[in-house]
Amino acid sequence: MRPGRRIFAITSLAVVGGAGALGCSDDDRGAERFCGELAEVLATLDGPVAAQADVDAIVATYEHLDGITPLAVEREWHQLTELVQTAATVLPDDPASVQRVADAAYAAERSARSVNSWVATTCGLEMPAVIGIEGPMPPVATQPTTTPPTTSPPPESPPPTETTPPTEG
Repeated sequence: MRPGRRIFAITSLAVVGGAGALGCSDDDRGAERFCGELAEVLATLDGPVAAQADVDAIVATYEHLDGITPLAVEREWHQLTELVQTAATVLPDDPASVQRVADAAYAAERSARSVNSWVATTCGLEMPAVIGIEGPMPPVATQPTTTPPTTSPPPESPPPTETTPPTEG
């Protein structure tokens, strides 16, 4: 694997995510459509990236999903798409080019985490791990959990004490 493709693959693995939204009024940007299409291509987003055609296919997939991403995570997904586009143009022998990709990856980390969480809870899909400067992303529960409140009895009041009024005298 050429160094440029390796950087692209690492960048893709660090930020890959999916998106969708509940309750979108636009059928083309609904969660059901997005989750279905994401499920079909999820494995390809994780590589391997061995040839330029692999890079081009990943970019095309991100761009396609960017066009149907639900509004709830549209901005975050678009940032990931821009990152993948930037990573696809990296010149491994050009420090400025490599730094541009690194900067874009750092800038997109929170978006990647948001998308990853949304995909887990909405689509029920497990995305590749998001590992960045904030460390690995903790697992996301796919079903809401409820914990019954704990109640304790109120503390007992001390028994009243009798006081005798002071006497004058």
